Amino acid sequence: MTKVLTLLGTRPEIIKLSPLIALLVERFEHVLVHSGQHYSYEMDAQFFAELRLPTPTHMLNVGSASHGEQLARMLSRLEPLLHDERPDVVLVQGDTNTTLAGGLGAAKLNIPVVHVEAGCRSFNRAMPEELNRVLVDHLASALFVADEAAQRNLRNEGIDEARCFLVGSTAIDACERNRAYVTDSTILNQHDVVPGGYLALTVHRAENTHPAVLPGIIAALETLAERYPIVFPVHPRTAAALAAQGLQLSARIRVCPPLGYIDMLRLVGAARALLTDSGGLQEEAAVLGTPALILRQETEWQALVDAGFHILAGNSTASILATAEHSLSDAALATARSHTPHLRGGASQRICDVIAALFAHDEQVLAT
Repeated sequence: MTKVLTLLGTRPEIIKLSPLIALLVERFEHVLVHSGQHYSYEMDAQFFAELRLPTPTHMLNVGSASHGEQLARMLSRLEPLLHDERPDVVLVQGDTNTTLAGGLGAAKLNIPVVHVEAGCRSFNRAMPEELNRVLVDHLASALFVADEAAQRNLRNEGIDEARCFLVGSTAIDACERNRAYVTDSTILNQHDVVPGGYLALTVHRAENTHPAVLPGIIAALETLAERYPIVFPVHPRTAAALAAQGLQLSARIRVCPPLGYIDMLRLVGAARALLTDSGGLQEEAAVLGTPALILRQETEWQALVDAGFHILAGNSTASILATAEHSLSDAALATARSHTPHLRGGASQRICDVIAALFAHDEQVLAT
């Protein structure tokens, strides 16, 4: 039986891979490896429980560090594990340091790499995530692509189209698989908000927590919070930046620790709108029918902006407030919702089918 080793290490990876892992376990000999990139497994355990995932076979326990040190730890711990497990293929997702480590570690040992969510581009090489995703795409033997825009990006970079498979997004599968459980969430009661009466917020990217940027974002949020309560699950990086920069949030911004997946689905799905710099949440919000103001200059999910559903708001006080002024009215939100893009589910099943077909009928595709 084909052995597939899946490497993950962050909450977005756990979420997006959750529907795929369930199928990999059924169809292949499956080894699940957790790098521990951002958090301890204990902190991730809530996600594994909510998403009904098996306990990882191996833990690398690399923890947080600089990019170079973290990547070195992952590679040094992953290489002997790959020698021992001898998988037929290593599967990675997205654009994290864990993704890059898996791609590099496997490719150097001549183990085929498959990349889920290939071809996404922000075209901002200052983002570590952009470098990670580009490098892994060029290392990968099979690239699983979410949409036509990502497919064009790979074609423009000269990647062999025979290696690229348009399958859709596993984030959509994860959201659809778990949205039925949101009725169990009490998160709205905990923050004393009602559906449609508040804004959901996440901010965590390095460029947005920089001292030159974060104060301006907070100033805009404080102004918006005069009109709408804001519920803000705070990422550890952002919490540290707020403290280091001496930034205080008013009571109108209702701060809480990072949420589990089900609570986050409920919070986003019932919000008037989402304010975020997260890539994954842009997809989830689209599935849930919640327009988003993206607190960035660019996005990997430009198709959702082009559709008129999400909007780029930038990350300055002026740009955020100007965008909110014409995007948060009842009429503007109704128009955005009328442009909800078609989101294609079933990516997880297609990925498994392609992996099985490649090994069963054309193993040379992955070996070259």
